[in-house]
Amino acid sequence: MKKIDISIIVPVFNGEAYLATLLDSLSSQSGVSFEIIAINDGSTDGSAAILTDRAHRHSHLRVIHQSNQGLSIARNQGIAQAKGQWIAFADCDDWLAPNALQIWLQQAKEQQLDLLIGNGYRFCGEPTQQSVNPLFPAQRWQKTLTGKQWIIDSVAQNNWLHFCWLQLIRRELIQTHQLTFTPHQLHEDILWSTRLGLVAQRVNYCPEPLYGYRTAPHSITRKHCFHLRMLRAESYLDIISELVRIAAQSESALSKALLRHANRESGHLLGLTRWGTRTCAERSQLARRFKALGLEMPLIQGAIGLRDFWRALRCIIIFRRYARQHP
Repeated sequence: MKKIDISIIVPVFNGEAYLATLLDSLSSQSGVSFEIIAINDGSTDGSAAILTDRAHRHSHLRVIHQSNQGLSIARNQGIAQAKGQWIAFADCDDWLAPNALQIWLQQAKEQQLDLLIGNGYRFCGEPTQQSVNPLFPAQRWQKTLTGKQWIIDSVAQNNWLHFCWLQLIRRELIQTHQLTFTPHQLHEDILWSTRLGLVAQRVNYCPEPLYGYRTAPHSITRKHCFHLRMLRAESYLDIISELVRIAAQSESALSKALLRHANRESGHLLGLTRWGTRTCAERSQLARRFKALGLEMPLIQGAIGLRDFWRALRCIIIFRRYARQHP
């Protein structure tokens, strides 16, 4: 059987509008052997038909159908089925530039990496590569780092690229450390990348923007649905709590970086709690859980400058006020 270089994992839920565009961009990759593992996560639109038709025409596409269980479980299913030496991820409404996988793989092999961090760009409409408008500026570190140092340096720059669709990962690393996405959690990339950084020994960065990220109004992070906003807030509580837990078990420099990142994520939590909830009961529920998790002091400890300290202080004051409100 021919060796597969890269397994590209694509969770699909109601993505019929843009799915064909993504699959075309993946199928046209050259210079590498690859498989596409598409997980149809209970789609109710025409996504399943598109995948079935493409799978009949392209032997490199494997389709898994499951009931709707969420993005994390879909990705975990793809990881479990992957046969490639490397793992990459793509969202079903995005796009990969021609030769993106070849460029990433060549650098990863030449530098003997466990994890390559790529770059991308935003687009709306036609996914033409726009190298003049990268998602992220050039990283200040232009050398191979350990995963822990990657976290430390990136947090210090306020530029931690923790999006899994910008990652090319050695599959052996995932298998050895049994890395998975946390089921039913939104913003799941944060803890995935944290755990990945804890075990990766060689990490480097490819600055060329090769991944097209579609700024679609229907994406989870852009939906103005109160139910989803509540789920996002609850996920941020879980993420911040886990960052604090890992920090408590880490050496000084990494611990400080993780606490500082927890401090930054608390800004998203506070915004969702203030503006994304509908009732006093919801705000009180989040605030009481914030207190029960013991997050006040860790957020203070994660403050490096005045902005961080003010963010932590606002969280503490406002959540204390919400916790006193009657449901």
